[in-house]
Amino acid sequence: MQPPALLKRHQIDDQAWNALIERSEYPVIYPYTWYLDCVSPGWQCLVWPSAQNYEIVMPLPVKKRWGLAVVQQPLFCQYLGLFSESELSEEAMAVFLESLSRHFIYISSYDFHPRHTPLLRKLTTFHPEFETTNKSTHWLNLKKPYTQLAYGYKKDRKNNLKKSKKYRWDWIESQDAGPLITLFRKNHAPKIKNVKESAYQLLSDLASLVLEKNSGIIRYARIGPEIHAGVMVLEENGMGIYIFNAADAVGRKGNARTFLLDQYFREAAGQLRTFDFESPEVDSISAFYESFGAEKRAFFSIKKNELPFPLRQLQNFRRGLMIWRETSLYARSAKP
Repeated sequence: MQPPALLKRHQIDDQAWNALIERSEYPVIYPYTWYLDCVSPGWQCLVWPSAQNYEIVMPLPVKKRWGLAVVQQPLFCQYLGLFSESELSEEAMAVFLESLSRHFIYISSYDFHPRHTPLLRKLTTFHPEFETTNKSTHWLNLKKPYTQLAYGYKKDRKNNLKKSKKYRWDWIESQDAGPLITLFRKNHAPKIKNVKESAYQLLSDLASLVLEKNSGIIRYARIGPEIHAGVMVLEENGMGIYIFNAADAVGRKGNARTFLLDQYFREAAGQLRTFDFESPEVDSISAFYESFGAEKRAFFSIKKNELPFPLRQLQNFRRGLMIWRETSLYARSAKP
């Protein structure tokens, strides 16, 4: 099998690319050209068998640092990987990993679709230059009636859903992400700290884009005219993705997000395949998602640092400091 071709953004045929993503074995919203253009402008890709013929593609979120092209998983894009119409062979995955390593000396992070996990467990052992991390998300099977879905809720989720009814929540669908972002700024950001303004702008831009393309919804829970919680869900190719949420003190106490999710599942049951909770690596949040009957799905993340001295040492120190800060801060703000 010949190596894939590396293409820059302007060399990609959007129509051919998106058609392949649509037909791929594991279609998801993240690798569509329009989505990547929003979350990772300047992205590149590996394509096989040629630059003109797309049978297997691998989107690469590329940024410029120190004058070099580096790969970095963007915000609001949980995983990428290889996409093709047929099941990926071990040979194909091996060839793409080899090409990825050959083209990029620094990979800040690259996260693969959960379906790739069995192949990657085997093949990454042949790439000592890759530092691998096991991550996980939670998937809820929606290919069943709502009554069956709700029966699978754990006892505490059923109890909290009953408690939410005492608040007489009303929900509305909206085209405006502003209240959702405001809820997060006021009620979550102070605990997390150092949330960049660019992240809020990216979320706002992404919300406008997915709503325009009918590939997402925003819903709010309110009492009277007052909004106390909100959720944003991406929808594409039979998969719903819990991309963002926020709630104030009243919303948390009144289980407003449980109410909103349950309402969503009432409608999506039997209509969508899967709901991805986009789980962070925080036990309390994982437990919350599992209480809806969701199952853990492992996926692989890789890093690589073959930068020249002293960039390599400086970047390793910086990354270690960031991981320590993010872990300690996130743990203090993890309650759903």
